[in-house]
Formats: sequence, C-alpha cells, structure tokens
Amino acid sequence: MAKNGKLPKRIGGVKIPKKLRKRGGELAVLLNNPLVADIVAAGLLLAADRIAKKPKVKKAGRTAKAAAKDTAEAAGQGAGNIATVLAFAAREGARAIKANAGR
Repeated sequence: MAKNGKLPKRIGGVKIPKKLRKRGGELAVLLNNPLVADIVAAGLLLAADRIAKKPKVKKAGRTAKAAAKDTAEAAGQGAGNIATVLAFAAREGARAIKANAGR
C-alpha cells in the first residue's frame, strides 16, 4: 500500500484527494508498526461491537435476514417450477420420439 509514505491516486476506483493521500501515507507508515496495528485493530473491533449492539442495527439485521430468507425461498420455488417444466418437456419429447420412431 504505502511503503514510501504515499498512497495511490485511486483506491478501488475512487480518487483520493492530494491532502488525504499525504496524511494517509503518513498514517500507513505508522500502521506498519505491529504494536500500532494491533491497537488500531482492537479499537475497530470495539467500535464494531458497540455498533452491532445498538437496537436499530439489530432490527435492521433481523429485517435483512428475513428478506434474505424470503428471497431464498422464492428462488427455490422458482427452481422447482423450472425443473418441473423441464421434466415435463423431456417426457413429452421422449413420447413424441417414440411415436415417430414406429412410423
């Protein structure tokens, strides 16, 4: 990433402003220190834990889980319908081939 204290102009297709690239490069050099990286990682985990415990976030998670379940069920039903149609078409095709083979 920033071995020489400079960040690239674009990260993930997003242009990074020059001021942020300079300051971010200094931070990246600092994060190369394992002790600093561990402290930052612990802080990020603590922040994520706090955010995950908020009632609004829990409710949004439950809503997303229910929506994903409904989508998966609908996709399963659609796949079952497609399989039924394909099986019917194969059966009818085989019957037509047998009927024409005897002529």
